[in-house]
Amino acid sequence: MEKRVGIRQVVYIAALFLIAQFMGLMLISLAYFPAYISVQASSGQSNPVSFVFWLILNIIIVITIMMLIFRYYKGDMFFKLLEAYIVIFGSFFFFLFVVNDAVPSVSFLLASGFAFAAAVLLFIYKTKTNRNRNLVTMIASIGAGVFIGVSIGISFGFLLLYAMLGIFAIYDYLAVFVLKFMIPFAQESSKRNLSVMIGSSDMEILPKGSGINKMKKEEIAKISSPEVKNAIARGNVPVVSSIMLGNGDIILPMVLATGAYAVYANFFLSAMIIAGAGTGLFATMALLRRYKVGLPAIPPLFAFISLFLAAAFFLSGNGNYAVPAAFLVFGLVSIWALVFTLQSAEKKQKALSVRPG
Repeated sequence: MEKRVGIRQVVYIAALFLIAQFMGLMLISLAYFPAYISVQASSGQSNPVSFVFWLILNIIIVITIMMLIFRYYKGDMFFKLLEAYIVIFGSFFFFLFVVNDAVPSVSFLLASGFAFAAAVLLFIYKTKTNRNRNLVTMIASIGAGVFIGVSIGISFGFLLLYAMLGIFAIYDYLAVFVLKFMIPFAQESSKRNLSVMIGSSDMEILPKGSGINKMKKEEIAKISSPEVKNAIARGNVPVVSSIMLGNGDIILPMVLATGAYAVYANFFLSAMIIAGAGTGLFATMALLRRYKVGLPAIPPLFAFISLFLAAAFFLSGNGNYAVPAAFLVFGLVSIWALVFTLQSAEKKQKALSVRPG
């Protein structure tokens, strides 16, 4: 029964994730401008190496700021401003793309004004009602993913987008396993119901004799539902399943998928990226159920996207097997690194649990 509850959450989160990915791809594929034409003209105007160094520097700055905030800051203003920026920034581009797709002849100024007003109203609605967090997060994530993917893809090309995803996979790995500030951030965001993640929580009441231990008194005291309390009084046991997925885990695969379409105008390649991301998400959920620890989602997403890219470039039949081989190596190494880390952590935990004293 507990397993069935967890599976429902996995299916729900995976459905939201894939809907967001394909909606982002649809927005760019319906765009009235052939973005891929401008790649050749703009590719020589920017320095990819400088951009990568700039990106790494910004990641280091963000890590430092986040660690200081979680160590010393106890207020609410930072989190409110963070949510406002994320929702308004992302949803602005979502509504801008929707208007441009629906009415291609509309002026940029008018479309921008409508998009900004809609973005602000969406944030006000979320703030006043404190409802529909998943929907607001998806809208903001789609807008941010499409904008970043198209703008960086046009300026720097597809391979730099892939390298950027790899950099963020390393960052996510370090943030969870080494610096260990990402999980507290996720917990704080969930507690405050911030629109920086999508989530699903479900509860199933198990009958007596189900083999599940009864809840402790302090756990029962936290429950507000009278129906659940009555069920507990009759000897039944509630089983809760909750899964969270950060907006960055939605945005980054979308950046690569929409950027690939902006560069190559190839729907198959973008669809393969999304398929790899979906497979990586299911792998993340499987590892989560196996090891029962907080996990970074970007490394497995990057790993399986790499494997699917290897297949896509191999099937293209252009005779150059160096690129798919590189994708294959990156994917396999990423999977090995994540599984090795989890197995090592599990061995240490078992060693501590059997240590005398």
